[in-house]
Amino acid sequence: MAPGIPPFLKKYWLPLLLFAVGLFFQLVVLPSSYPPTHYDVLKLGRYASVEEVRKSYEQFSQKWYFYIYRSLLKLQLWLLSFRSQFLIRYAFELLSNPILKKYYDLFGLDEQQDVFVSIKKQYQNEEDYTKIKLPLLDPSSYDSTIDAFNVIGHEELMSGADREKPLLVQVYSNWSPRCAQFSDSWKRIASLLDGLADTGMVEISDVELAAHHADNKFAKQPFFRNGLPALVAYPPFCRSSDCYMRYQGELSVDAVIDWTATYVLGLPRILYYSKETLDYAMFLFFTYLFINISVCCEKKVKILFFSSTGERAAPFLRKLALEYSNYVAFANILWTEEDSQFWWNSLRVESAPAFVLLKGSVTDPAVYHGLPNRSELIKLIEDHRRQEIPQLRSDTATQLGCDAKGHSRAGFDTLVWYCVIVAGRPSSELSKMRELMHSTRKKLTGYAGADQTENLDSLNDVATSPAAIAFKDNRLSFAWLDGDVQKKLCLFYLNPEDAEGACGPRYGDHESPRVFIVRFQRRTKEEEEKIQEKTKNNVMQSLLQQGANSASLLVAKYNGTQEADEIVKWISQIIKDGDTHAIPFFDQKVPDLELEEPSRVWSSGTRTVHSAGSGLVQRVKSVISLVSDYAGDPRIGPSLLLCACISFGAIWLKNTSPSVQSSDNRQENKTKTNEMTGKRRSRKPRSGLTDNPVSITDEVPEDAVNLLSSGSDSE
Repeated sequence: MAPGIPPFLKKYWLPLLLFAVGLFFQLVVLPSSYPPTHYDVLKLGRYASVEEVRKSYEQFSQKWYFYIYRSLLKLQLWLLSFRSQFLIRYAFELLSNPILKKYYDLFGLDEQQDVFVSIKKQYQNEEDYTKIKLPLLDPSSYDSTIDAFNVIGHEELMSGADREKPLLVQVYSNWSPRCAQFSDSWKRIASLLDGLADTGMVEISDVELAAHHADNKFAKQPFFRNGLPALVAYPPFCRSSDCYMRYQGELSVDAVIDWTATYVLGLPRILYYSKETLDYAMFLFFTYLFINISVCCEKKVKILFFSSTGERAAPFLRKLALEYSNYVAFANILWTEEDSQFWWNSLRVESAPAFVLLKGSVTDPAVYHGLPNRSELIKLIEDHRRQEIPQLRSDTATQLGCDAKGHSRAGFDTLVWYCVIVAGRPSSELSKMRELMHSTRKKLTGYAGADQTENLDSLNDVATSPAAIAFKDNRLSFAWLDGDVQKKLCLFYLNPEDAEGACGPRYGDHESPRVFIVRFQRRTKEEEEKIQEKTKNNVMQSLLQQGANSASLLVAKYNGTQEADEIVKWISQIIKDGDTHAIPFFDQKVPDLELEEPSRVWSSGTRTVHSAGSGLVQRVKSVISLVSDYAGDPRIGPSLLLCACISFGAIWLKNTSPSVQSSDNRQENKTKTNEMTGKRRSRKPRSGLTDNPVSITDEVPEDAVNLLSSGSDSE
């Protein structure tokens, strides 16, 4: 039988565990969090003077030469090994320099550590210390001057705390080799963030401002976790150190820009794709542009950025992806030589960098080689946007004035306005109809650009003037409706016969987009006051009015030819009749627009917007930093040991108290009583009574006779 746990461990397991953890923290974790300083290597106290450093090094040098001269032991077997001598020499050169020593004492900066590691690798096979070239540190490496720009002070930082743009600050030093190497990258970062975020630099000699951007351990000693340069970002309207964010990643342009754009500016990422990772429908779209297919992003203009380096999108591109998310879908394509033939056959892209604009399945792609410019790209998007009629969506209906909630582009004083809608499922027929509506709107734009009197004199057909005037006054809008997604609204506007080829899911190859115009009419102020007075004391009427529309609507369907001039005449006649005839108000409930789900391929980057500092990676890094800081807290070990002593004493007092002893005695007596009772019950009975039944009536005698019963009770 396996031995059980000793009673002592059962009682005192908690204080023993706390004691073991506290001892491990004091002997292992805490020393690793506070490695020996350069003062410890030279066996000096903290903040020793330069003279004391030199005296200590001279004492070590005398010992080396004494042992070498006497040849008592070989140098590599001596008490001071080669590595120890190397550390002593490096500590001497660092602490004997007033500049390096000053910032090592203030912030624990050891910016020559990279030089130290490289020299140590260079002489790792060397056994004789005298063969090492001295000095280890090149004085010219920390006497250089960095071409600094936008250097800010404490007053400038506090005075600009109300700025609307974020601020990215670099804490640097003129004597740091890493800062000198990062200088060109910082200029590139500043140019990429121009217009979106401000940049500034803080020199380490400004001790007060540098300490403001430094971390603080439990000893309240300011330090820079990853050395210099250190990057700190101030979100908009940030004033104190409680809200700014520290960058702890790789010091590369791509990594810093991605962190700033994602976590500080809150811009969406533009994801990278290859021809293997693209959606199958988009693969067909690239390969067979001339085939009539329904693609996932027919509703958007697609812009593809080709890059051979794999760098992330510039911040201004991500800003455009956020601003034009309802109209343009962005994606990055990794250009490789193996796929060059594929991209040439599908999109006519010869090399990278380049970007391609895709507009519908029936339009040839527009290819532009070279890096995109912000102003040129915005102009290109706006030009294509003006050539497109907008889509009627839940987030654009109010802006277009095509909903029944009473919102008009002409203002609240306008009582009647119109909206021309093209409804259909995404297809080539719908694209052609949208192009026709664009031509119609373009004609009206030309008419509306002229003066009203000149317009009437220059046009032979006067029927076009009402449409032009309404378009000029913002009382006429154009939009297209996705009949598949917005099925309810499409069926509300069209009768079942017309809606068969335009509304609902696609069941066959029959596609027939429909054009119709909606007349919206708002009540006058007097009518609104009468309705409010009527429903003031009527609960039922007030409930009915809560779900009613603010504007009534009438729908007229177009059945003419597909010519822009004919459509203009039709619109003008509808507007003329609608403005001159008195039409009653209809309180009919209009279905709400459905929230359209964005496409998986294109919108995963443009819809995923991160708030400042809320990313998972950022949280993990902050937790790791917090744990590492607590690992260096000298109060944790003694606290654990104190808890172990307190818990040990509490358990000992509990076990030695009289009440516990009396309860133990009662428990022991109860156990003995149960054992005695069990022995008496298990005692063997006498042999003469073993076969007797419990009662004599349980057995029937051998001479017993059953009597027949009669019906009498006396028997």
